[in-house]
Amino acid sequence: MSRTPTQDPAVSRPSRSAVVPLSGLAVLSVVALAFNMRTAIGEIPPVLPDLGLSQAGQSILATVPVVCFGLAALTAPALRARLGEERGLLVVLGILLVGVLVRAAWPGGGLFPGTVFVGCAIAVMNVLVPSLVRRRFPDHVGLMTGVYTTALVAGGSLAAATTVPLRDASGGSLHLALGIWAIPIAVALVAWLPQRRHRALAPVAGGREAIRALGRSRVAWYVTLFMGLQSLLYYAPLSWLPEIHRDQGIDASKAGLLLSVLNLVSIPTTFLTPLLAHRMRDQRKAVVGTVALTVTGLLGILLAPSSTALVWVILLGLGQGAALSLALLMIVLRAGDDNTAARLSSMAQGFGYLLAATGPLVTGLLHAATGSWTIPLILLVALCGVELVVGLAAGRARVIHAHEPA
Repeated sequence: MSRTPTQDPAVSRPSRSAVVPLSGLAVLSVVALAFNMRTAIGEIPPVLPDLGLSQAGQSILATVPVVCFGLAALTAPALRARLGEERGLLVVLGILLVGVLVRAAWPGGGLFPGTVFVGCAIAVMNVLVPSLVRRRFPDHVGLMTGVYTTALVAGGSLAAATTVPLRDASGGSLHLALGIWAIPIAVALVAWLPQRRHRALAPVAGGREAIRALGRSRVAWYVTLFMGLQSLLYYAPLSWLPEIHRDQGIDASKAGLLLSVLNLVSIPTTFLTPLLAHRMRDQRKAVVGTVALTVTGLLGILLAPSSTALVWVILLGLGQGAALSLALLMIVLRAGDDNTAARLSSMAQGFGYLLAATGPLVTGLLHAATGSWTIPLILLVALCGVELVVGLAAGRARVIHAHEPA
């Protein structure tokens, strides 16, 4: 079956970028930055039951960063136009550092404001990094997508695994357990400083204009929905899996360790999926594989005894890692130029994360209403079917060119 461009007027064939050699300093800088894109999110779920919040408060706290991911993502192209990607990323690293320090210094009153800072900073990073990868590494998109998403997952995994042990080792201090993640952010700030001298970008329309330019493209909406659903199916388990395992009789330390395993085992598929999917005629087979792993893991957590929890966490983690890097790769591959990549990234992550924000909230509220995790997990399994449908549509080999609105 030949690769035929869609009839969508915003879609055409991809163009080939000029060869740009890999810069070791640039790669290391991207890795240092990406490592911090989930540490401030991964540190909270293991200690969520210990923060003195009600069930509703826990649900809201788990939802806040994902809502910020959606809302702030729509502003990222405007920041990109004003500062460029390199300087924009330097600014938001500083905001991320402030958010982490606020939460660590004041775990009570600073918890929600600090989380808003964290969520908004990571949202902009989520949008700008794929666009930067396309521009700085045009002939290494698959490799660099794998590299930065692997660093991202590794940071979140380390935070999930060590937050409870750090708290216990420090005599129960949340200040230390939450504040230690300011150190790698400060390192990334220093590592990123040389990148601020990189060339400025031509102006590109911001969030509202981006949606106007892409809003009539079915492909853009398929990519957006796939991004949103895979994010929902990541953040809902990320937020509640330790508590699900606690309710199944697993102690807090082991529950936190299982959350770390969820992230750690996703590293191989996070790295390999974009490398392999980039070489395929299209990405539909990759979509089928990722959804199959995710749904199998969720069904195991729902139906199997807690003694086998590790098996299902591993399968779920493999699926989630593949889905994340595949969604980010689709943003790059479906975009026909750098500006379109920034706009599509803003749209997919803006609307996508707003959709994903319903996952932790609805899952938590359903648990509060039913006193069981059965209904929430059944809902997540059902959403895997929707993810498969939109993923197959997004995975077809088509390219979007979004032009400036008249």
